[in-house]
Amino acid sequence: MILPASQRATELICELAAGNPSPEIAITGKLPPSPPDVSLHYERCARLIGLAIPKERVDQILEGFGLKKVRISEDETSWHVPSYRSDIQREADLIEEVVRAFGIERVPVSDRSRFTPASEADLTYDFESALRQRLAARGLAEARTSALAPRVTGLFGTGALELRNPLSEDHVALRPTLVAGLLDVLARNVRAGASSIRLFELGHVFSTLDGAEKRSLALIFSGNAESNPHWRSAPRRLDPFDLKGVIEAIGIEDLSFRRSERPSLALSADVLSGSTIVGFFGQLAASHAEATGAVAPVFLAEIEIRAELHVQRKELRFREIERFPSITRDIAMIVPEKLSHAEIMAVMQEAREPLLANIELFDLFSGKEAIGLGAGKKSLAYTLTFRDKTRTLASDEITEIHAKIRERLKRELGAELRE
Repeated sequence: MILPASQRATELICELAAGNPSPEIAITGKLPPSPPDVSLHYERCARLIGLAIPKERVDQILEGFGLKKVRISEDETSWHVPSYRSDIQREADLIEEVVRAFGIERVPVSDRSRFTPASEADLTYDFESALRQRLAARGLAEARTSALAPRVTGLFGTGALELRNPLSEDHVALRPTLVAGLLDVLARNVRAGASSIRLFELGHVFSTLDGAEKRSLALIFSGNAESNPHWRSAPRRLDPFDLKGVIEAIGIEDLSFRRSERPSLALSADVLSGSTIVGFFGQLAASHAEATGAVAPVFLAEIEIRAELHVQRKELRFREIERFPSITRDIAMIVPEKLSHAEIMAVMQEAREPLLANIELFDLFSGKEAIGLGAGKKSLAYTLTFRDKTRTLASDEITEIHAKIRERLKRELGAELRE
């Protein structure tokens, strides 16, 4: 039998200190009200603990803690909680008392580390995190600009979808492009004296027609290729090939470039994935670059981050180190200025020669350097590498294959081959 605290204290005083209790008991204040009755479902208790404890054992444990059963049904009981157990207020508290007395070490361990398939949101997050790390590793700094644009957004923000209740004149429309915001960031960096500016932003843009939301990546380059010490002279300037190299690192499938015309760009090219245009890059016209305060050429790009990029799973591939030597041959040719490098590469690759392992452009003369070649002409030179995995190649068979490729260039492109 559990004695009230005051009665037990009186007994101890009499036993240990020879006390003499008063026959009258004085009570001050009011006893605290008992907490409300709490219900317990045996089935829920077993599910939460992960182990089916017999009902009789559950009742025995709770009664041992001074609780009294006041209502009984087949799978549910109601318990009267004494006033000194105000911590018990809900069913989970009763189950906690059961586990505490039963022994939590006797509850079986659950396996919570099961594999779950990656969702589209997981793939998107992983791709964008890896993309940010890849761009940062190439020396680019990330910029964050507002998704709301001012009423006048300059060259790349015309036709933006305006808000009905804008908060201010600087935030009146949904941005249709990231480039306008990055140009403002460029101007601030130039005013701060930055000599090498390489920025990127990954964010949402909105269609000017219906406000449809898309994910986009913008890049902007200007200044020196690196922050050189003062004792170095004539540091290298950033050029379109620096920007093109970054675009190639994004991982766009079947990537290619095609020259295009854009009013605000002095040099412009479309970025294609297969036959689909996914963005553009180029050099900002000099008059517009001067408006930002830049003293060096400004190169920029914007590329739509399509869903296909998120689900790409590029597996690592390994190959055996080549055991047999390769043979290289050069091809130099004079072609029309309008003929692109991609068209020349396509002709050589369409020959589908099994021994042709690699093609590399190593020399180019165009513009003022190629005046002696004739009007509208340029000169290109390629190195062709031939190799077989199972044997050493003979010079005669490579000469024959090389001659076929030369004839193909003459026949399909009208190239003038140089010896």
